[in-house]
Amino acid sequence: MKLQMFKLLLPLLLLLLSVCLEVSGESPQCFHFTWLGPYENKSNLPKESCEARVGDFNEIPCEMPLVATSNDTVPDVKALWKNETLNREHYLCQMSPGYSCVKYSYIFKGGIQNITYMCAKVNSTNGCYRHKHKSGMMVEACVCTSKAGVIPCNNSPTMKSMSTRILGLALTLLSIFVIVK
Repeated sequence: MKLQMFKLLLPLLLLLLSVCLEVSGESPQCFHFTWLGPYENKSNLPKESCEARVGDFNEIPCEMPLVATSNDTVPDVKALWKNETLNREHYLCQMSPGYSCVKYSYIFKGGIQNITYMCAKVNSTNGCYRHKHKSGMMVEACVCTSKAGVIPCNNSPTMKSMSTRILGLALTLLSIFVIVK
């Protein structure tokens, strides 16, 4: 009886996995905005631009839109992804072939000063890279490759996609089926 249940359940899980992987042909996405960090005069935000913020320091990444949080904490991008009422497409970019998702952070004395989330062409593999300047400022760039239909990977290095979980369950059931047989 249990063996028959595994035989029925396995094809259903594999079908569900294939549907999750296809996700109607949409392309992978990355978060795409700059969090300004602690920002006192939030009423000035609409007047701000990347050009004005960065000035002559062209190597500092900045992506519109500029974002400030009400309590000056790092944005909760998982909540942003789940929020159906907010126009989240405004905070996303399509990950084109040859591009990766990047989360670029400036950290000083252990506190995050600002973060830029973006799609970018990079010359490195997935992972986080740090560089400490003489001033004590730490620059961290985390690079990843998103999957279609799931939260962009430049949100957290520990996020697992639903398709990964389903694949794991399907492989577990398959191995049980092979052992019992």
